[in-house]
Amino acid sequence: MKRALYAILLLVVVFSTSFTTIGDKEGSGNDTKNEKIISTFEVQSFKISKDGMVSWTSVNEHGSLPYIVEQFIFDKWVKVGEVAGIGSPTPNSYSVPVILNSGENKFRVRQKGYDKMSRFSDAVMYYSKKEAISYQVIDRNQTISFSGDTYFIIYNPYGAITKQGYGNSVNISEYAKGYYCLIYDNKLGGFDKKKVLFKNSFCPIVINLPHWMKK
Repeated sequence: MKRALYAILLLVVVFSTSFTTIGDKEGSGNDTKNEKIISTFEVQSFKISKDGMVSWTSVNEHGSLPYIVEQFIFDKWVKVGEVAGIGSPTPNSYSVPVILNSGENKFRVRQKGYDKMSRFSDAVMYYSKKEAISYQVIDRNQTISFSGDTYFIIYNPYGAITKQGYGNSVNISEYAKGYYCLIYDNKLGGFDKKKVLFKNSFCPIVINLPHWMKK
Protein backbone atom coordinates (compact mmCIF):
# COMPACT_ATOMS: atom_id res chain seq x y z
CA MET A 1 0.00 0.00 0.00
CA LYS A 2 2.79 2.39 0.95
CA ARG A 3 4.63 1.62 -2.30
CA ALA A 4 1.50 2.47 -4.29
CA LEU A 5 1.15 5.80 -2.48
CA TYR A 6 4.83 6.62 -3.09
CA ALA A 7 4.40 5.82 -6.79
CA ILE A 8 1.34 8.07 -7.08
CA LEU A 9 3.14 10.95 -5.33
CA LEU A 10 6.15 10.53 -7.61
CA LEU A 11 3.93 10.70 -10.72
CA VAL A 12 2.25 13.87 -9.39
CA VAL A 13 5.63 15.55 -8.83
CA VAL A 14 6.89 14.58 -12.29
CA PHE A 15 3.79 15.87 -14.07
CA SER A 16 3.78 19.11 -12.04
CA THR A 17 7.42 19.74 -12.91
CA SER A 18 6.80 19.06 -16.59
CA PHE A 19 3.89 21.52 -16.79
CA THR A 20 5.84 24.17 -14.91
CA THR A 21 8.79 23.80 -17.26
CA ILE A 22 6.58 24.04 -20.34
CA GLY A 23 4.85 27.11 -18.93
CA ASP A 24 8.21 28.74 -18.20
CA LYS A 25 9.42 28.06 -21.72
CA GLU A 26 6.26 29.48 -23.21
CA GLY A 27 6.54 32.56 -21.02
CA SER A 28 10.18 33.02 -22.00
CA GLY A 29 9.26 32.76 -25.65
CA ASN A 30 6.58 35.41 -25.25
CA ASP A 31 8.96 37.70 -23.37
CA THR A 32 11.57 37.32 -26.10
CA LYS A 33 8.97 37.97 -28.76
CA ASN A 34 7.74 41.07 -26.94
CA GLU A 35 11.28 42.41 -26.68
CA LYS A 36 11.93 42.15 -30.42
CA ILE A 37 10.72 45.64 -31.30
CA ILE A 38 12.34 47.79 -33.96
CA SER A 39 11.84 51.51 -34.42
CA THR A 40 9.38 52.38 -37.20
CA PHE A 41 8.04 55.78 -36.11
CA GLU A 42 7.35 58.64 -38.50
CA VAL A 43 7.06 62.23 -37.25
CA GLN A 44 4.01 64.16 -38.46
CA SER A 45 4.79 67.42 -36.66
CA PHE A 46 7.66 68.80 -34.57
CA LYS A 47 7.53 72.08 -32.64
CA ILE A 48 9.72 74.01 -30.19
CA SER A 49 8.18 76.69 -27.98
CA LYS A 50 9.89 79.83 -26.72
CA ASP A 51 9.42 78.52 -23.19
CA GLY A 52 11.58 75.48 -23.94
CA MET A 53 9.11 72.70 -24.74
CA VAL A 54 9.89 70.22 -27.51
CA SER A 55 6.65 68.66 -28.82
CA TRP A 56 6.04 66.19 -31.62
CA THR A 57 3.39 63.85 -33.00
CA SER A 58 4.38 60.51 -34.50
CA VAL A 59 2.63 57.60 -36.22
CA ASN A 60 3.51 54.07 -37.28
CA GLU A 61 4.84 52.89 -33.91
CA HIS A 62 4.76 49.11 -33.57
CA GLY A 63 5.85 48.70 -29.97
CA SER A 64 6.79 50.83 -26.98
CA LEU A 65 10.34 52.19 -27.21
CA PRO A 66 11.77 55.24 -25.40
CA TYR A 67 12.14 58.46 -27.37
CA ILE A 68 15.47 60.20 -26.75
CA VAL A 69 15.43 63.97 -27.25
CA GLU A 70 18.78 65.28 -28.50
CA GLN A 71 20.12 68.81 -28.83
CA PHE A 72 23.04 69.82 -31.04
CA ILE A 73 25.45 71.59 -28.72
CA PHE A 74 28.57 73.15 -30.19
CA ASP A 75 29.77 70.15 -32.24
CA LYS A 76 27.79 67.05 -31.22
CA TRP A 77 24.32 65.68 -30.40
CA VAL A 78 23.66 65.51 -26.66
CA LYS A 79 20.80 63.72 -24.88
CA VAL A 80 18.65 66.29 -23.08
CA GLY A 81 15.44 64.38 -22.39
CA GLU A 82 13.57 61.08 -22.64
CA VAL A 83 9.96 59.88 -22.73
CA ALA A 84 8.42 56.41 -23.12
CA GLY A 85 6.80 55.72 -26.49
CA ILE A 86 3.14 54.68 -26.49
CA GLY A 87 3.75 52.08 -29.18
CA SER A 88 0.50 52.24 -31.21
CA PRO A 89 0.39 53.00 -34.98
CA THR A 90 -2.19 55.76 -34.49
CA PRO A 91 -1.00 59.37 -33.92
CA ASN A 92 0.73 59.82 -30.53
CA SER A 93 1.74 63.17 -29.06
CA TYR A 94 4.73 63.84 -26.78
CA SER A 95 6.30 66.82 -24.99
CA VAL A 96 9.63 67.18 -23.19
CA PRO A 97 10.95 70.35 -21.45
CA VAL A 98 14.44 71.52 -22.45
CA ILE A 99 16.72 74.47 -21.73
CA LEU A 100 17.21 76.67 -24.79
CA ASN A 101 20.52 78.27 -25.67
CA SER A 102 20.57 81.88 -26.76
CA GLY A 103 20.49 82.15 -30.54
CA GLU A 104 20.29 79.03 -32.69
CA ASN A 105 19.00 75.73 -31.29
CA LYS A 106 18.67 72.39 -33.07
CA PHE A 107 16.71 69.37 -31.80
CA ARG A 108 15.75 65.87 -32.96
CA VAL A 109 14.34 62.67 -31.47
CA ARG A 110 15.57 59.11 -31.91
CA GLN A 111 14.67 55.55 -30.96
CA LYS A 112 16.74 52.36 -30.82
CA GLY A 113 15.17 48.90 -31.15
CA TYR A 114 16.39 45.42 -30.30
CA ASP A 115 18.40 45.39 -33.57
CA LYS A 116 20.54 48.23 -32.12
CA MET A 117 19.67 50.41 -35.10
CA SER A 118 18.73 54.01 -34.28
CA ARG A 119 15.96 55.81 -36.16
CA PHE A 120 16.06 59.62 -36.20
CA SER A 121 13.60 62.37 -36.90
CA ASP A 122 14.65 65.31 -39.04
CA ALA A 123 16.45 68.03 -37.10
CA VAL A 124 14.36 71.12 -36.33
CA MET A 125 15.87 74.59 -35.83
CA TYR A 126 14.66 77.24 -33.42
CA TYR A 127 16.14 80.70 -32.84
CA SER A 128 15.83 81.92 -29.25
CA LYS A 129 15.92 85.62 -28.35
CA LYS A 130 16.86 84.92 -24.74
CA GLU A 131 19.80 86.84 -23.31
CA ALA A 132 23.20 85.28 -23.90
CA ILE A 133 24.80 83.50 -20.94
CA SER A 134 28.09 84.77 -19.51
CA TYR A 135 30.36 83.27 -16.86
CA GLN A 136 33.12 84.15 -14.42
CA VAL A 137 35.41 82.33 -12.00
CA ILE A 138 34.67 83.40 -8.42
CA ASP A 139 35.37 82.35 -4.81
CA ARG A 140 39.11 82.64 -5.31
CA ASN A 141 39.29 80.22 -8.20
CA GLN A 142 36.89 77.66 -6.73
CA THR A 143 33.59 78.22 -8.58
CA ILE A 144 32.40 78.95 -12.10
CA SER A 145 29.30 81.13 -11.99
CA PHE A 146 26.97 81.43 -15.00
CA SER A 147 24.54 84.32 -15.45
CA GLY A 148 21.70 81.79 -15.92
CA ASP A 149 20.94 78.11 -16.25
CA THR A 150 22.81 76.48 -19.12
CA TYR A 151 24.05 73.13 -20.35
CA PHE A 152 27.82 72.98 -19.90
CA ILE A 153 30.73 70.66 -20.68
CA ILE A 154 34.18 71.03 -19.11
CA TYR A 155 37.24 69.46 -20.76
CA ASN A 156 40.44 68.98 -18.77
CA PRO A 157 43.89 69.95 -20.15
CA TYR A 158 44.14 66.49 -21.78
CA GLY A 159 40.87 66.79 -23.71
CA ALA A 160 38.78 64.45 -21.52
CA ILE A 161 35.36 65.49 -20.18
CA THR A 162 35.66 66.44 -16.51
CA LYS A 163 32.02 67.34 -15.95
CA GLN A 164 28.84 68.08 -17.87
CA GLY A 165 25.26 68.91 -16.98
CA TYR A 166 22.79 71.75 -16.39
CA GLY A 167 23.07 74.50 -13.83
CA ASN A 168 24.18 78.05 -13.05
CA SER A 169 27.41 77.20 -11.19
CA VAL A 170 30.13 74.55 -11.05
CA ASN A 171 32.39 73.69 -8.13
CA ILE A 172 35.98 73.48 -9.43
CA SER A 173 37.75 73.46 -6.06
CA GLU A 174 39.06 69.91 -6.59
CA TYR A 175 40.33 70.50 -10.13
CA ALA A 176 44.05 70.22 -10.74
CA LYS A 177 45.79 73.32 -12.03
CA GLY A 178 45.82 73.85 -15.77
CA TYR A 179 43.74 75.30 -18.58
CA TYR A 180 40.22 73.88 -19.07
CA CYS A 181 37.95 74.29 -22.08
CA LEU A 182 34.35 75.20 -21.31
CA ILE A 183 31.32 74.77 -23.56
CA TYR A 184 28.25 76.69 -22.39
CA ASP A 185 25.19 78.25 -24.05
CA ASN A 186 26.43 76.66 -27.31
CA LYS A 187 29.63 78.71 -27.07
CA LEU A 188 33.29 77.87 -26.44
CA GLY A 189 35.21 79.40 -23.55
CA GLY A 190 37.82 78.40 -21.03
CA PHE A 191 39.45 79.14 -17.71
CA ASP A 192 42.83 78.75 -16.06
CA LYS A 193 42.66 76.78 -12.81
CA LYS A 194 45.41 78.04 -10.55
CA LYS A 195 46.93 76.23 -7.60
CA VAL A 196 45.05 76.99 -4.39
CA LEU A 197 46.32 76.59 -0.82
CA PHE A 198 43.94 76.13 2.12
CA LYS A 199 41.04 75.78 -0.35
CA ASN A 200 38.67 74.55 2.36
CA SER A 201 39.39 77.45 4.67
CA PHE A 202 37.38 80.65 5.05
CA CYS A 203 39.92 82.51 2.93
CA PRO A 204 41.69 80.25 0.38
CA ILE A 205 44.92 81.54 -1.14
CA VAL A 206 45.60 81.51 -4.88
CA ILE A 207 49.25 80.98 -5.71
CA ASN A 208 50.56 82.48 -8.95
CA LEU A 209 53.94 80.83 -9.41
CA PRO A 210 56.69 82.46 -11.46
CA HIS A 211 56.78 81.17 -15.03
CA TRP A 212 60.13 79.39 -14.43
CA MET A 213 58.52 77.35 -11.58
CA LYS A 214 55.47 76.27 -13.56
CA LYS A 215 55.57 72.75 -14.95
